[in-house]
Amino acid sequence: MKRTRQLHLWIGLICSVFILFESITGLLLSEKWLIGSGGTDMRPPGAISQSSNSITPPAAGDQGTAGARQGNRPAFNGPGPDQDGANSLTGIIKGLHEGRIGNTNVNWLVDIAAISMIFLTITGIILSIKTLRAQGIQRKKRRPLEA
Repeated sequence: MKRTRQLHLWIGLICSVFILFESITGLLLSEKWLIGSGGTDMRPPGAISQSSNSITPPAAGDQGTAGARQGNRPAFNGPGPDQDGANSLTGIIKGLHEGRIGNTNVNWLVDIAAISMIFLTITGIILSIKTLRAQGIQRKKRRPLEA
């Protein structure tokens, strides 16, 4: 049981660093004003538009057939940029990550969840470090007794 708790402590401590970064970056992407962005639309890397040098996602017709490939990966054949795919599982997941449930804007709920995750992760890291320090002190106290 002691070994399982140690394993749980270390895995949790390592994973919590990644969860902390995910929460912070998710909050920053959700609330662009936190990083000083004027609310410009963030777009994934795609084809350069002929009319301007702005980055635009490729059109749905550019995907080709189901066997089309983009570089070394198969092309994504989901909803195109003009389709939201709200009824598909992908559309629902995308909507949740954008702060929407159906047509309802729940950005505030996503922000609260991100802030809560940041708080819980930081306090978890602090508690884990305290536990590791206490374990180290106990080992040092036991060594002279065993010798």
